Amino acid sequence: MYQFCTTERNNSKANDYETKSILYLLSYRKDSNEIDTFIIDCFNDVTGASNDVTKLWDVQSKNVKSLNPTKIGTALITLFQNYISSIDFEHYILFMPKLTEMYLKDEALSVYFFDNFIDKHQLKLIDGLKKEYLRRNGIEANQSSIDEFIKKVTFVNAAEDKVEYIKNIVKFKNLIPIDDAFFIAVFNEIRDKQTQLKNISIEGKEINCAKEALAYEKVIHRREIDILIINRFVGVDLFSNRMIPNLFFDEVKDYDSEQRKDIIEDCNASISKVIFNKNNKRIFWDFFENMIFLLKKNAKKSPREIYNELKDKRVRFPVSLDELSAIYLIAILKEGLDNGH
Repeated sequence: MYQFCTTERNNSKANDYETKSILYLLSYRKDSNEIDTFIIDCFNDVTGASNDVTKLWDVQSKNVKSLNPTKIGTALITLFQNYISSIDFEHYILFMPKLTEMYLKDEALSVYFFDNFIDKHQLKLIDGLKKEYLRRNGIEANQSSIDEFIKKVTFVNAAEDKVEYIKNIVKFKNLIPIDDAFFIAVFNEIRDKQTQLKNISIEGKEINCAKEALAYEKVIHRREIDILIINRFVGVDLFSNRMIPNLFFDEVKDYDSEQRKDIIEDCNASISKVIFNKNNKRIFWDFFENMIFLLKKNAKKSPREIYNELKDKRVRFPVSLDELSAIYLIAILKEGLDNGH
């Protein structure tokens, strides 16, 4: 049995570090593709989860300037209590500012483990954790549990620039000029969504397995972030309107109304499959950037002409995106851009 408890009373608003920790899990790790869902303010500030919620990446975010080893140890308390809980977590991550003092053996590392702390500071870190555990629980922590846990913790230095966290998702090649304000707006929108979820109180609720936490709907899915970015680029909600775009009508004018409806459904299904395929994001974002570039460069060309130009340029298309679905997507984006976005 795992019980949710709120230990920080001023936790109703997501801070930038908590949002950065989501984006770190989303695109900065070698195993980022395994993470499908971000559970907000349940087990910890953020907990990444695999599609079936059998693997968990637990993150404690600490936006505290001038952290010293003792304070770092104190900050590890939630991660440690999750380690000794009935729920199994795959990874334990402390997300924090870059340390300004000489506490580390290799200060150039932005991601490191406990053994990178200088020996005397390792002792202070452990002492900080033990004292915080005693303060919260009234008993001393098991030393062997601490020894096992501390070797599993990943320490991550947060980058100060929030723009880079969004850029790292799309990894555009600078074909199209994008102001930093765009990326900041996307970042802030994710943070605002996070704040809404943090305001849902589940204090005292109990679960038997991690998957049961999904019932409280305090989650952000990977696909929501992708769609948010795409929608902001073109100024329309890609999946909100199932009507035939005017610029796509020539493609389906020879079909009856029921056939047109089926075609639109198939196109939307194909586009969804492409966008939500987390294993081919590099191909999708490269295709998307080239598509936006050509739409802005050739404002008078039809969706089919843009499609043919993408083919002529040998732009790699996502495997699941057939010809008609690609033209449909181009038509939607073109209408959004033509309307001033």
